[in-house]
Amino acid sequence: MCESKEQVKHGNYHNYYNFRTEDSRSSILRQYLETVWCSDDDKPVEKPVTHMLDIGCNSGQFTAKVRQILEELSGGTVRVSAIGVDIDQELCDRASRDFPGIEFICGNVLSIATSEQGDRRVDPIECGMLRLGIEQFDVICCFSVLMYVHLNGGDEGLRRVLDYLCNKGKFLILELQSWKKYRDQVRRLKRDAGQTYPNYEQLAWKGGCGALENHIKSYIQSNGFELLAESVEKNEFDRQLIFFRNKCAIPPVRRGW
Repeated sequence: MCESKEQVKHGNYHNYYNFRTEDSRSSILRQYLETVWCSDDDKPVEKPVTHMLDIGCNSGQFTAKVRQILEELSGGTVRVSAIGVDIDQELCDRASRDFPGIEFICGNVLSIATSEQGDRRVDPIECGMLRLGIEQFDVICCFSVLMYVHLNGGDEGLRRVLDYLCNKGKFLILELQSWKKYRDQVRRLKRDAGQTYPNYEQLAWKGGCGALENHIKSYIQSNGFELLAESVEKNEFDRQLIFFRNKCAIPPVRRGW
């Protein structure tokens, strides 16, 4: 399938799951959620529904997988209500057809996070929260998406998105891309679309050997989150899963977890 310039720029590839099929993310996610989602020292309040948000859901396959893992780890005592968000309406439509039990919303998280605060006309996520009657999601996932936010929105755009996620969620699961991947993506956009990312040369959050990732982790921690774990194992794309929890959040029920 031939990718459009916008797909290359924003990463909303329509053939994404053709080259990223069921990989080791599922087993890594399950392993770490068993230990960090609710520790033995937690005294959780029973909550029959867990609300989950997946940013950059593409066509929904991994959104559905994460939802399944959360429900299985609860021992069947908790229902997971999931919302997936993607910049691409066609991908959202495909996901809605394939996974009717999940709500999929078309939205650009960078535009949402940088819009005027309280303007719900451009925040479909906020509208979804109002429908659910919640103030925060219990879990927010963001897998291999923040690089595109960073390249398109610059350091400030990424900070605004991180602020937004920290405000909307109690528990964050991130999959970050390395600085090498950033450089590869800049070259790919030039080669395949004849375009550049105007913010790339001005990025202060950058650097190999984990420097870029440390900027992001430190910023999230400055927003009142604790870093619970980083997976020792990396998936086939050489990326870790990183788990954070809001220090003020009440942990969910642990039954069987």
